[in-house]
Amino acid sequence: MLSELFAAIDVGTTNTKVAVFDEDGSRVCLRQVRCSAVVKNGIHEVNPENWWRAVMKAFLDIDEQIRDRICSMSITGQGPTIVAIDENGSPHGHAITWLDKRKSELPDDLKEEDNSIDEQERSVLLKLQWLKEHIDRRVFLLQPSDFLQLKLTGSLVNATFPIEGFLPWRKDTIERFHLDTHFMLPPVVEPGSVVGNLTQEASEVLGLHRTVYVVAGAPDFAMALIGTGILKDGYLCDRGGTSQGVTLCSRSCIKTCGLMTTPFFVPGLWKISGVMSTTGKAYEWFVHRVRQLESRSRNLQQLNQIRRPTKIVFLPYLNGERSPHWDSKARGVFWGLSVEDSFETMLISVMEGVSFGIRDLIDRMEKSGAAVKKIRTTGGQATNDLWNQIKADVLGKEIEVPATLESELLGTAILCISVFKNEHYLETAEKLVKIDKTIKPDESKYETYSTLFGVYRELYRRGVDLFQRIF
Repeated sequence: MLSELFAAIDVGTTNTKVAVFDEDGSRVCLRQVRCSAVVKNGIHEVNPENWWRAVMKAFLDIDEQIRDRICSMSITGQGPTIVAIDENGSPHGHAITWLDKRKSELPDDLKEEDNSIDEQERSVLLKLQWLKEHIDRRVFLLQPSDFLQLKLTGSLVNATFPIEGFLPWRKDTIERFHLDTHFMLPPVVEPGSVVGNLTQEASEVLGLHRTVYVVAGAPDFAMALIGTGILKDGYLCDRGGTSQGVTLCSRSCIKTCGLMTTPFFVPGLWKISGVMSTTGKAYEWFVHRVRQLESRSRNLQQLNQIRRPTKIVFLPYLNGERSPHWDSKARGVFWGLSVEDSFETMLISVMEGVSFGIRDLIDRMEKSGAAVKKIRTTGGQATNDLWNQIKADVLGKEIEVPATLESELLGTAILCISVFKNEHYLETAEKLVKIDKTIKPDESKYETYSTLFGVYRELYRRGVDLFQRIF
């Protein structure tokens, strides 16, 4: 008899992915559908129904024999993204993504220094204030994964850990700034809880059994922590996609300028994290926008022949920057170009620049007293062996590459598998997360990269006034 299978959905900034895993955590199949967004003059919106259409397309592309074996599914996704839902369960306009730069003024008390509100939550509140001024009714606030959960089960909930740092918005903050006049928060359902079975309509359009049940997930960065086994003191996750998440699991509660420190979902541990805005996006931008490659694979194969370090310093701030600067006016910079530099050399400098950004965050953690014992990389960047080596060389530390690089999807599937096996998801993760290889740093390159890292930091410091003057 064939064993049951478990589906995981990840609503990314660019693509929506659906993967199916077996109970040993091995991936059976993966489908990916690109979702279009409205991008113009700082606006970055998505029609939520695009995510649902992508999910339908992905499932129907999976072999029927595989679909017949799926017993449960869970959902994760990007954020904080604002999905407004009316009382009938329909989207009220487009979703406002985390890349969106619109904002409005909040009450004067938010302008004062307030250590209870980090920069990411402040950014969300500014967008909510803008939305409040442009709607005429009360709406529920969902994340992309919550919206899909609503489509699948008919249940209106916020699925996440009920802990500061994992909640996209807090009830007390919404009330404090009088946003509750327009926004309602559904009940929070903790990850690993069964939300319900598929509706008849969902089962029919996805080609799944009506008995399939949906397990509550959590934001993508949280699922990546489970999917990479970053569940112990000193373990750090480098999650590289369109943007970058660098998260340390720490026994010590350390406050670090420019980063965010909140309780971890494992009792007794803390989450110290930073988020960079356009890292993988910078790579994609350079390859596809700066130069249209007729034969991308042929050109990129030449990268290993380029001498490193390049000595070109790239600031990857193409849409402002979040951690550690929280500067919406920061912009990308290539510094140190010469007439001898090629497209391939500049592309490597993009990878180096992102790696410098990661080092900046880790350096701030360590100088504040945090211990970084182990680094694991995941996401699309981790498929690039050269980029993994650059990160190791820039950091001067070993980089572990997990066997499953879609860590958000694996972490999401682990929640389903743990429910099926009736065990805690931490226990399931301990069994299923495997390391494929370890990348060791080149010490001679590390020394040169350390000098260039100093230039990287100084470039931003010297450019702050110029960014403010022009942008």
